[in-house]
Amino acid sequence: MFWSDVNDTRGFHIFDTETLERTPVNNPHKMFYNIYYEDTPHQTFDTREYENKIVKVVVRKKTDTKNFEKFIDKLYSSGIAELKVVENFDFSGWYDKEIDLVESEDTMSILNRYIEEAEVPLDKSLIQKIMNEVYQEACELV
Repeated sequence: MFWSDVNDTRGFHIFDTETLERTPVNNPHKMFYNIYYEDTPHQTFDTREYENKIVKVVVRKKTDTKNFEKFIDKLYSSGIAELKVVENFDFSGWYDKEIDLVESEDTMSILNRYIEEAEVPLDKSLIQKIMNEVYQEACELV
């Protein structure tokens, strides 16, 4: 699983060989979570569901650094497995031309987007599946 799986439903299917019907069984557990921070009060923020999970905090608004640090400390104290913080710095007026600020993407998201935008007469979901398998194998070799 990768960051591209953050909002996807995961699970497996049960295939009935007599009726040729398949029944989806969804996994009720999630591994990746996005949290959007907008001066969110750390005192009332419930972090229990993030224990042993991989969390990305996207900062939309931060006016008080100390409160933000307390928010992050509370996430760490809940026992998260990994934390990534993405901040949007405002550089307006810094440069003459307009700069597009883009949130970073993981490798699989970039590959999947590239495949979706490609103009090829092939089954794109099959190509994405193959690329995902190749990428996972490459990650295991490192």
